[in-house]
Amino acid sequence: MTATELSARFDLICDKVGSPYFTATEKDNFFNTAQLSLVDEILFPSKKQDRKDVDALDFSREDAFQQGIGTLVRTAAVSGIASGDTVITFAEINTALGTGTVYKVVNFLVQAATGSTDYVSAKRVRTITAASNVYKGLRTFNTATTGNRNAIYTVSSYASGTSGTTSLGQIEFYPAAPVSGSSYRVEVVVFPRPISTTGTTVNPEIDPMFHNELLFRSLQLAGISIRETELYQSTNLEQAKEQ
Repeated sequence: MTATELSARFDLICDKVGSPYFTATEKDNFFNTAQLSLVDEILFPSKKQDRKDVDALDFSREDAFQQGIGTLVRTAAVSGIASGDTVITFAEINTALGTGTVYKVVNFLVQAATGSTDYVSAKRVRTITAASNVYKGLRTFNTATTGNRNAIYTVSSYASGTSGTTSLGQIEFYPAAPVSGSSYRVEVVVFPRPISTTGTTVNPEIDPMFHNELLFRSLQLAGISIRETELYQSTNLEQAKEQ
């Protein structure tokens, strides 16, 4: 469904329940809020009660991830890290990406050994300070066959805003970069481009399989905004049926 079609169906449904039309700017706000909420739900399915046992980052279990937001997944090669550095900022990742702005970090990979062209996934932990006390005794960044299999990382101060205009987050990792020029790879999900129904239209970036849900959530937001009894009750009723 294009942005134009999305807007037309939104107007049609609102009109049928006696609600006033919204401006294009207001509708775009609803659409973009709904789109980001869908991205969050696909990324973190454990938020839903019926999926409480699903690992939030176990994307192999979720076909919706590959099909729903696969176009938002990027891999950035961040190189030139100085010896002793323990932080990579979202701004550095954005520069490495070229296009797109970091929304969520999916995976952090380090060189298997100094100078190696092979990369291995680091283990994500809650905090570096606490976890490094456990991991500091393990062999890391060495030239042995086992390579760097015990690196850890965490993500702090996530990007703020739904437009993707700011990137205040950073990745903290342990152990520190072993030599100047160290290289890392970061797999991320970027902010979807803001949907626009006016001027140069911008269509939803999530897969069409979620477009009806995008429309439904936008209508829910509209119902909350205008306190329209019929619309608010009908959308909540439909939501209850799906649970």
